[in-house]
Amino acid sequence: MILDVQFNSATTPWPEMRDAVLAAEAAGYGVAWVVDHVAGQVMGGNSMLECCTLVGALAATTSTIGIGTLVANVWNRPLGVLAAAAATAQQIAGGRFWLGVGAGASPTSAYGAEHAALGIELSDSMAVRQHRVIEFLELARTMWTTGQLNGVSGFPQVTDRIPIVIGVNSLALARIAATALDGTVDGINVRSNHPRLEAIIDAAREAQPTGRAPLVITTWARTSEAIRDPDSEQRADFARIGIDRLIVVQFERPDLMLL
Repeated sequence: MILDVQFNSATTPWPEMRDAVLAAEAAGYGVAWVVDHVAGQVMGGNSMLECCTLVGALAATTSTIGIGTLVANVWNRPLGVLAAAAATAQQIAGGRFWLGVGAGASPTSAYGAEHAALGIELSDSMAVRQHRVIEFLELARTMWTTGQLNGVSGFPQVTDRIPIVIGVNSLALARIAATALDGTVDGINVRSNHPRLEAIIDAAREAQPTGRAPLVITTWARTSEAIRDPDSEQRADFARIGIDRLIVVQFERPDLMLL
């Protein structure tokens, strides 16, 4: 099981974020993931480091650790802008970028408050929100491979394939991720305390067509003594259900002693 890390962009100013990710790189973590929110309020902070800007800065600052979004909300930007941002991040990172993508939350949820404040209209239909993920994947594949879209050329392309992980919280989206676009999706992410964690993982595995590489199964959990202990019962449980990457989250300001 590979250990990744995530620090809270709402509680961690840029200099601390940079130093924390560099410390995680030195400690041997696989990927440093960043959240995609715009207002610190929804993540328990007074400010927020914008996701795509932060990814580029971390990619330029580091040299070996992967840099990823967990997860980029497909409603936060026009789909083509997100695709261009991801391709740019991959170029800056020299092939170390991971793109986590999510369908976004309901407009009536706590997370919908920042969208309402910014005038971003979210659909109240889960099916519509999930379909937007597929729309993004289709558009991104075209832009990244051809550099063209709707008669316009020169969009950023990728030479190093970008691993794509879909954040899922339902059986339906797990199945969509497993079958989307002929293996475009590399993995899924489910929060570790989801009441249907194992069912979601099983649904994704069962839906995946034969002959494809197995999905990378990732989960995230707040840091704790049990999470950091490789011999703990919780880590053993993650191994039992086939978690490939465990993302250890520090929700408060970074404590490098906990890496």
